[in-house]
Amino acid sequence: MTPPAARDTGHPDLSAEHLAVYRRLALREFGADLRIGLNLAFYRTFAVPAIARLLVDTGEMTERTRKRADDTGLMMYELIAHGPHHPRGRQVIASLNRIHRVYDITPDEYRYVLGTFVFIPTRWIDRYGPRRLRPHEREATWHFWREVGRLMNVRDVPDTWAGFEQWFNAFEQANFGHDEAATRLIDATRDLLATRFPKALRRWAGAASDALLDEDVRRALGVPAPARTIRIAVRGLLRANAVARRFKAVPPDFFTPGQATRHYPRGYEIDDLGPDPVRPAPRR
Repeated sequence: MTPPAARDTGHPDLSAEHLAVYRRLALREFGADLRIGLNLAFYRTFAVPAIARLLVDTGEMTERTRKRADDTGLMMYELIAHGPHHPRGRQVIASLNRIHRVYDITPDEYRYVLGTFVFIPTRWIDRYGPRRLRPHEREATWHFWREVGRLMNVRDVPDTWAGFEQWFNAFEQANFGHDEAATRLIDATRDLLATRFPKALRRWAGAASDALLDEDVRRALGVPAPARTIRIAVRGLLRANAVARRFKAVPPDFFTPGQATRHYPRGYEIDDLGPDPVRPAPRR
């Protein structure tokens, strides 16, 4: 099933054109890249001790790792496939707001997590995709996630890409640090990234994923630097894969709403996604 055609999104800041452009990036031309980039975005949040401790306290990522991973991915792709103002998108937004309202999350932490979805996949594409994103594709990415943030009451997001990226980088410099919670999260989720890599790299996915983390993130996560030969080999293979993809046809949409997954072998409804019940974490 192909997601519905772009339509009026219900908010002037996210036009039908913006949604159509971002949908094509995420579901077709850069589908594999976005999946890796979004996974790396989640890993990056572990480098902020306050966020890492909250994620451990909820129990979702350490006790129900596969379900948490499937649910998060499916919610994100429901939003991308339909747009946040489509009935299915609104249902996802309502569910996300219901889940998060019980937690003690600061405005800066909300803003930072939103930024990871904007900047980390984009940086991955620019480095390892078959081409760099064009200006109108960056604009579509920015408008999509800013509207998702608005609907989730993420406040004081800077008005421009450059302004938000400057804030994002400063937040990381001020807040990255190691916490035992990060080690627990990495231990629980390390194998999940393996399925996102090209087949030639999957047998080395653990070392490969470590090789793609920059030094500041590795230090915060307590992950030792892979050998230089591994880093060179991984980056070389990824760049070779990017060159090869330039000559291939754009693949069809890979996401089908309600599709079967490892955790939902018979498919899912949006009401199935997320913890039930939501388990509050201790206040920080």
